Amino acid sequence: MDIQILRHLTENEVREINLITKTRARRFVGAAREEWLYPEMPLPVEQWSTYGQKFLLMPDPRSINLGGEMFWRNADGTGGAMDEYGRRPEHPDCGKESRTQEEGETLLRFQGEFARLCGPYRRGRSFELGRLEEEMMSDSLHQYYLSLDNPSGRGKVR
Repeated sequence: MDIQILRHLTENEVREINLITKTRARRFVGAAREEWLYPEMPLPVEQWSTYGQKFLLMPDPRSINLGGEMFWRNADGTGGAMDEYGRRPEHPDCGKESRTQEEGETLLRFQGEFARLCGPYRRGRSFELGRLEEEMMSDSLHQYYLSLDNPSGRGKVR
């Protein structure tokens, strides 16, 4: 499971998230400063889909890997498991390969597009083999991700 931490946001992106939070609030919104209650003031009123170059609420896809199962053990000795789609062992399709080649290629293209739009700095970082990813990826890794963002067919699932 890839959980991203240390996400870097610009001041404008924080305002955009605050506006979404305020708009979606059912009853109350609180803030430490009065001006924080009005995040829409410096923002143009637009569709949320345009915020953060359309990727404001997305995790950095360059840290996402397809597949994987999750196992856990609780303090009382019980435990559980899920496949990559959240199916428990008692589900008849649990563990069956459900990912399509198209799904894998879509992720690779998205990683390439994200690299082109956001550059070599990670917008969020995950732990890879027990080690926190570097904030800035190497030039060769960034070039690899950029190579995935083209319609010529590169970026195929290997």
